Amino acid sequence: MLSIWDTNFIVVDVETTGTNPEYGRIIEIACVIVNDGTIKGEFVSLVNPRQHIPNFISQMTGITNEMVFQAPGFEEIIDKIQQIFELKNSVFVAHNVNFDYNFVKKSFERIGKKFPDLPKLCTLKLARRLITGINKKNVGSLSEYLGISIKNRHRAFGDARATAQILLELLEIAENEHNITNLEELLQFQYKNFASINIPQKLLFEKNIEKAQIPDTPGVYYFIDKNDKILYIGKAKSLRKRLQSYFNFTFSKKILRLLRATKKIKWRTTTTELRALIEENKEIKLHKPEFNILSKRLRSFPFIQISHIKKYPVFEITYDPNPTVGDSFGPFKNYETAELVLEIIYKKFRLKKCEKELDRKSPETNCLYFQTKQCLAPCLLNFNDDIYYSEIESVKKFLNNFEDGLLSTLETRMYEYSNNLQFELANQIKSQILEIKKILHFPKNGCSQLNQKNFIVINPINGSQNHELLFIKNGLLVWDTVINGSFNQDTIKKKIYEIYFNGSTSNDEFEPEEVEEIRLVLNWLNKNRNEVTIIEIKEEMDILNKTINFLPNP
Repeated sequence: MLSIWDTNFIVVDVETTGTNPEYGRIIEIACVIVNDGTIKGEFVSLVNPRQHIPNFISQMTGITNEMVFQAPGFEEIIDKIQQIFELKNSVFVAHNVNFDYNFVKKSFERIGKKFPDLPKLCTLKLARRLITGINKKNVGSLSEYLGISIKNRHRAFGDARATAQILLELLEIAENEHNITNLEELLQFQYKNFASINIPQKLLFEKNIEKAQIPDTPGVYYFIDKNDKILYIGKAKSLRKRLQSYFNFTFSKKILRLLRATKKIKWRTTTTELRALIEENKEIKLHKPEFNILSKRLRSFPFIQISHIKKYPVFEITYDPNPTVGDSFGPFKNYETAELVLEIIYKKFRLKKCEKELDRKSPETNCLYFQTKQCLAPCLLNFNDDIYYSEIESVKKFLNNFEDGLLSTLETRMYEYSNNLQFELANQIKSQILEIKKILHFPKNGCSQLNQKNFIVINPINGSQNHELLFIKNGLLVWDTVINGSFNQDTIKKKIYEIYFNGSTSNDEFEPEEVEEIRLVLNWLNKNRNEVTIIEIKEEMDILNKTINFLPNP
């Protein structure tokens, strides 16, 4: 069965001239591709409907007749949309899915194109069965409840991106609380009868706790049985909202069993959501509660690593980066992109190409790689090892220098194809450049080594003027706080100096627990990359000024 983390969820939102697909037309469409716990691709376009946009639609969406006058017709973008829908293992997803599905399907049919036969998943139906802390389940209410920031509400891309973030939260709840791990179970669950999994109110009353007792802050919570055994550990952006959701109307048989066995609930507050995630992971590994399922998404991002141990190492793809055994670069959003970068490395640099161990007694001077100058040939007698290690350092600089390294190489290849009139190949390279720009977000100028990830993250807290301030050093979260308009600039500047400019900014050895924390930090950053601000650690005063400028005025 197909895992929910291997499925391509195509999250779609359309803005239209009306509510009836027979007479109305699409004026904007957005598609967001979700796979393996993260957003993998996005497409958005205004569409010329070739009919008048009613005034009330323009007032709600901000899309006017003038804006779509020179926009492409649906027939001009249909090939791109069809290409997205034809991705392997795809599902059509929307909030109130039939509305968007019927409009897109009718638009295909109107042009004479066959609409791909995709299964439908409705995030509205899922939310009604998975989220119990709020009554309204529209995109705006769910986003506010889940702490998701919406930009450009009632525009296709803003709503589609918010729906994609909601879907990611729902998938996590479905797996952790309902043991739903494959697509078939998920599709069936959206239609599950409410009454069949209702929890008796008597049971809820026994476990209920006063809302005022629970802090409205991030933290970790524990469900404990009569023998003081920890049954379940969870984390939350808001402990109050999360714990209250258990005692409203819930639909999980797993939660029903958990509540029956629970005799008391404890919690511990943390400074930020990321800190709660890290603490939750540590506590689950320590206590191994029977009701917890460790997230599969921690293994989702590949890295490129080169060994410290082998004499003539090569760069390889790994899902388990460990700075103690080698230098690691990444993360990359998928295996295919890591493969692309690896291919460029081995075409651009003269590292060892063969997999077998070298035998200096019988050097292979007839090797094709050696003859075509693609390999330094460390198999040769009297080979100078320093030359090989120098080439490895050149690769590291290439990976660390995003603009002048990897991107410039791809751009050169793109222009060569274009000059030779190979426009299809040039366009493929252009797409790869755009994909890599999305992938190599942290830091923004390259895919630096795992033990050299030093940056400051500013994360706005939805629905307030507060911001989470996260200091990442060597890939680890070393300090975090919540700030508002009354923060002390001198305190922040002092912390920046103490952490980043008063000693070494790199680390060559990590404990296994630290490697796991680095992966958690990078996963969280990838998931929230469009909401946070990243400030790289470079010149001291530049960092001090940039950080203060991004924060609200004190």
